[in-house]
Amino acid sequence: MRLRRVGALRTARDELHRRLISKRALALRNGVPTIADADSKMSSAIAQEVVATLTHRLGVALSTEVLSDQSQGSVFAVIVKDFIEAVLARIKVGGWLCVSGGTIDRYAQYAHLGEIQRLINTSPELRLTLGGDYIIAPDVVVYREPLRDDQFGEGVIDATDQDLAKSTFIRQGNPPALPVMHASVSCKWTLRSDRAQNARTEALNLLRLRKGRAPAIVVVTGEPLPSRLASLADGTGDVDRVYHVALYEVQTAVDMVVKANPTAAGRKQKADLARMVDGRRLADISDLPFDLAT
Repeated sequence: MRLRRVGALRTARDELHRRLISKRALALRNGVPTIADADSKMSSAIAQEVVATLTHRLGVALSTEVLSDQSQGSVFAVIVKDFIEAVLARIKVGGWLCVSGGTIDRYAQYAHLGEIQRLINTSPELRLTLGGDYIIAPDVVVYREPLRDDQFGEGVIDATDQDLAKSTFIRQGNPPALPVMHASVSCKWTLRSDRAQNARTEALNLLRLRKGRAPAIVVVTGEPLPSRLASLADGTGDVDRVYHVALYEVQTAVDMVVKANPTAAGRKQKADLARMVDGRRLADISDLPFDLAT
């Protein structure tokens, strides 16, 4: 029997799913997968089919021990970070991309926010006028370290050129000499209305508060219900794209659920999903590292 060759991308994607299960982010709460809304028959049905596909392929079972919502989100973010980092390490294009976390004032485009936040914290009047916290902490950050002049290539910038390119963030000798944020990845295990709105607010703040070029702004989710995915994937101007941890499995699940029970609501869910995928507003997580590497 000829064995199927498996590439690094598929291996990393399977490992992501395996860790979601082993770390109990994806588990069963009263018999319902934790990505589902137990009050929605459609959400639960789609989630059950997704879980059946994943557990069959991986040869594992879901735990009935469920993490707290806070722990669930933290575990999810770490697993997504590790997936992105593992695949980026294998991609030869843009090999100097790295993955990290932390508050945005650690990065060149947002370094000025540290001083603004300090002033707000010491002045009640400024806080009343300007609002609350400015220091966002994305779940995952992809960044580029600033480069020495010799790293741009021989003869590009020599000793006589120090009066040129004095403002670009990517030169190590230019202040603030901090990493340049390439992308902000927001991890939302599910997309109830408040989480979708939080992701949009974070995206708008990243756009509004930056100096220089905006980073890529994306969201990764495990939400199974197309109409809820649409609350974030539809439209343009804030989030660049939404990525699902198991989009292909969701597509298969939606097809099976609608075929078994062809209601108008089910057909709408299927149409919503097709619109987002065909319109390239929703993609599988396997697309994410390649989008980040460009």
